[in-house]
Amino acid sequence: MIGTRDAVPPVAEVHAAPYVANESSQKDVRSEDFRLRAQQLALREQIERNHFLLERLSASSTRLLQSLDSSTVFEAVAEIIANLVGSEQVAIFYYAPDRENFQPAWSCGVEPSSLERVAASNGMLRRTARKATTQFREIQDAASFLPGEINLTACIALKSGQDVIGAIAIFDLLPQKQRLEWADFELFKYLEVYAAYAIEIQRLREKRSGS
Repeated sequence: MIGTRDAVPPVAEVHAAPYVANESSQKDVRSEDFRLRAQQLALREQIERNHFLLERLSASSTRLLQSLDSSTVFEAVAEIIANLVGSEQVAIFYYAPDRENFQPAWSCGVEPSSLERVAASNGMLRRTARKATTQFREIQDAASFLPGEINLTACIALKSGQDVIGAIAIFDLLPQKQRLEWADFELFKYLEVYAAYAIEIQRLREKRSGS
């Protein structure tokens, strides 16, 4: 009887060990499954964002290409910004680096007096040329805003290589749009290069026709 009682505890330990190991294994599986699901959701979100961006860039490219044939590049740029960014107040400037001077080339929905103040000021438009980078209202020091820049949302640097040849000024956004979004910033990168090419072609055509 004593020998039988002594043998009982080891029996209980033998049965408990597989249960503990199995429970730990199930936790590992659940943890791995959760991690894979999170990665899948992140990948899906990234693919959807890229697809959305590609659609916007494709539409922009098509519109710019059409404008080259009809000499309506300025209107095409304004249309892209109105439809994809959400602003109907746009101005396009030529830039003369030798004189560090901006000259209004075309505008829509902006008062001429506002254009003159923005072009002549040493504010966001000037910083766009000096730094050769697009400037956004959201990341500017509020103290640096000049009176004519109160409703200026962004200044897109138009570049040929590393040289700034002009700028697109975007003023007030539409009421339903509270702020710029990630897709807007990606579109601005596209416009920095490809809108610059199209606008430069337009400028050369104007210069040739006027000579």
